[in-house]
Amino acid sequence: MDEDKDMVAVSYAEGWDAGARRVFGPLTRAEAEERDRAGAPYVVLHRVPGRAIPAEVHLVAWRDHFVGQWAYDELGRRTREVDLRLLEDDRLFLRQYVERRYASPEQPDLAPDAWRLTVELLPGHSGRKVLEERGEGGGSFHTLADVPEERRWHDRCGFGVRAADSSQPSDGPEPGDATAQETAFPGGEKPASLWHPPKPLRMESAVNDLFRPGNPFPVEPWEKTETAEPRHIAMVRIPTGRLAVSDPLDKKPRELAERIPPGEYPLETAVVVGEGEYGGERFPVTEEPAVRLLIRDEPVASWQLALSEGEDPRLLLDGHAYGFGTDGAAGGFADAVAWEALSGKVRRYYEEQDDDSCELLGDGHLRAVDEATGSDLVSFCTGGDGTWPVWLGRSAAGELVSVVVITSYL
Repeated sequence: MDEDKDMVAVSYAEGWDAGARRVFGPLTRAEAEERDRAGAPYVVLHRVPGRAIPAEVHLVAWRDHFVGQWAYDELGRRTREVDLRLLEDDRLFLRQYVERRYASPEQPDLAPDAWRLTVELLPGHSGRKVLEERGEGGGSFHTLADVPEERRWHDRCGFGVRAADSSQPSDGPEPGDATAQETAFPGGEKPASLWHPPKPLRMESAVNDLFRPGNPFPVEPWEKTETAEPRHIAMVRIPTGRLAVSDPLDKKPRELAERIPPGEYPLETAVVVGEGEYGGERFPVTEEPAVRLLIRDEPVASWQLALSEGEDPRLLLDGHAYGFGTDGAAGGFADAVAWEALSGKVRRYYEEQDDDSCELLGDGHLRAVDEATGSDLVSFCTGGDGTWPVWLGRSAAGELVSVVVITSYL
């Protein structure tokens, strides 16, 4: 902050409502220290005289490997957001930095047309820098992030309750002060806009029902949609147990870190049936919103994001996930060891119209066979280009049951 440190008053709370710009659940310093030791989320507010909105809010959640730092201007608008991740015992990595500049006092907090600079970094990579001089939709300029190594890493003790000392520390709100006025939530209930630590994308529990027939499952714009029996596509041989799920045209596949027992497994699609209407006439519709490699015929009790080597879930931004990328709206399951030979056959099928290199299974599915290794590659369609997460379904005992890709935007 630019303000002199001696003029900063520090207070603590359970949370920060970014929408209303007020705290929830004031804490004493001792209570904040207890949450700090337990890894529970809490916030540290830095106030300067004459300002109703804190100059800075530190958002601390050690259990989630996260520390955030938000800076506000005199009008209560966010000007800087710093996202740090605890990757080492006492060091934080700068994952993301966002700076905003407002052209006039009339622009609201987080105005979409405000000048914005975003820097995203990953350990061992140069990262990227995106400049949007006219905000969202006004064009952007992308370059490599020129952030030296010494500015990517920060001491853990520089954030949180240990770094919140002030010449006039606050031990909680006093009656009638600004903090007390800001915490008057109706009934003491947590507001929906209360800040929470960033969480990776999670598999919706309702997806369990996709592969069980007879369950209502809404798919817009159709009506009366429910699940039917899964459709068998083909058997896939994975003789080494090293499973790759990737775009079938990729020369180097995304191999999953999770190993499966070597063997032959059925590849199936989930099927949802319903009714459509057009021009007063009704007709049956069928959607296939997911594909799975069935490892064990048991119910799925929990879902886990499938990772590849080098992928660290602690670095994921809120709502993000790792997955395989595709420019051709396609994916495929295969043994990673035989991928080069199998993918080469798929490329010949498309690029050289070599019909003998693959077997067309219908509905966008191809099978390539490598008899030298006893391996197969079976492809499937996705709902478009981009990155598609892969999910591991586990039994109540923790055993791997299935490997699933949601292939449409449900």
